[in-house]
Amino acid sequence: MLAISLLFSIPMLFSSPITMLSGFMMIAVILYSWFSFEFRQRVLQQHKTVRHSLRDWVKVNGIVTLIFSFMIFIGVLPLLQHPQSFADALKGMGFDMPLKSMTSFFYGMLIYAIILAIHILWTFALIKKNEEFFQ
Repeated sequence: MLAISLLFSIPMLFSSPITMLSGFMMIAVILYSWFSFEFRQRVLQQHKTVRHSLRDWVKVNGIVTLIFSFMIFIGVLPLLQHPQSFADALKGMGFDMPLKSMTSFFYGMLIYAIILAIHILWTFALIKKNEEFFQ
């Protein structure tokens, strides 16, 4: 889903450095998902020896994804404390969204960020534990 949204927003990504940074982080999340799946499938399930570059790909993209989840966490907490100010800002831009839907969305993003961070830390621990499978 992230890959599809990123694909359709490629022209917009080059409009400013902030959008480039968010695009870079989205690519890192996609790559982390891909390479952590490869790690799980090849090392944890099939017990195959893999190249050390797989470990490097998981770690590098995992660190960027961990920063991404931390940014979501830090960004959503103030919005959960004061959702009415965000609703007022949306109304000022011509969007009317129910406060309950907005709060549910913010909680969903918070849960996503927490699960993503736990997944990354758990994957790093599994990589360290299964170091003998990397050449």
